[in-house]
Amino acid sequence: MTVFFIPLMLYFFCALSLKKIIVFFRNTSLIDMPTERSNHTSPTPKGAGIIVIPFIIFSSILVFFLNEILDVKWIVFFVSCFILMIISFIDDLYNLPSTLRLIVHFFCVSLSLFFLKEEILEYSQNLEIFKILGLGPEIDFFIVTFFLIFFWLWIINLFNFMDGMDGITSIQVIFLALTTNTLSLIGYLNQNFQLLSILILAAFLAFYNFNKPPARIFLGDVGSIPIGFLCGLIIINGMLSFNVFVPLCIIIMYYLVDSTLTLLLRLIRGKNIFKAHSDHFYQRILRSGQSHYQVLLKFIALSFLLFIFSILSTQFFLLSLSLAFTSTIGLIIYFWKKGK
Repeated sequence: MTVFFIPLMLYFFCALSLKKIIVFFRNTSLIDMPTERSNHTSPTPKGAGIIVIPFIIFSSILVFFLNEILDVKWIVFFVSCFILMIISFIDDLYNLPSTLRLIVHFFCVSLSLFFLKEEILEYSQNLEIFKILGLGPEIDFFIVTFFLIFFWLWIINLFNFMDGMDGITSIQVIFLALTTNTLSLIGYLNQNFQLLSILILAAFLAFYNFNKPPARIFLGDVGSIPIGFLCGLIIINGMLSFNVFVPLCIIIMYYLVDSTLTLLLRLIRGKNIFKAHSDHFYQRILRSGQSHYQVLLKFIALSFLLFIFSILSTQFFLLSLSLAFTSTIGLIIYFWKKGK
């Protein structure tokens, strides 16, 4: 019963709270003013994450408790998410130094991985490449942990980087939640991630009502950073314990490819990679004259394809991965050629 009742209540209260807070934010400093790099033309409230993230955290704790699956590990995950929300809210208000933000991100990721050390050790011991190299369990563990720290930090920050268009992060999170839930239903992920994905889905469906073009409120760093953390949590656990790393990466492939290519291009051009910018491929096509709605429809169409490829990849690994990558690159090339 709680599987249906609590997500429905979450959707209702999240939508109601967002509706109320939009009015409140208009009279505060939490307004995103248009600038030269902006993709919007009118002042818009930001900071919806201050509603969405606590609802996800506390409803998850409640559901996990009622289903008797709440343990110390999950409490650490949720507390880490909450810490990221607080530091990101302060950043939305006062623009904290990037070094301080990264230190907090590193702390939360490292703390969470500490509570996954058994899973990391087992995973590193079972990797064929490490068996061939024969480096030893300690070095194997260190290599895997280093990769996971870097990858999780990258996921957190790419969700922040990519949150620059009406509805785009809402749709990305919705499709990741749908994929996670589907993988759980067909036996590839456990109950924990099914419940978490349903709650994330409910909250972001509510948020999408206010974030779809033309957006009435933005997620803000207070939302994009912690939801990036939760998405990274799902993907990394999918890698360590359930062998569904590729299916979960496929569903966020546009985010991975766009953000990575943009970062590399900025490095090649000698630009500051830590400075806010509008160089992403979807932003280029927005500047060419296409509306947020038109670009979002293309992203939704790709997301449907990636969802299909993600599920199919559990049976047809190489074919699904190839089709997913080809489709993503195709849309990026289209944005690049049509954009400016």
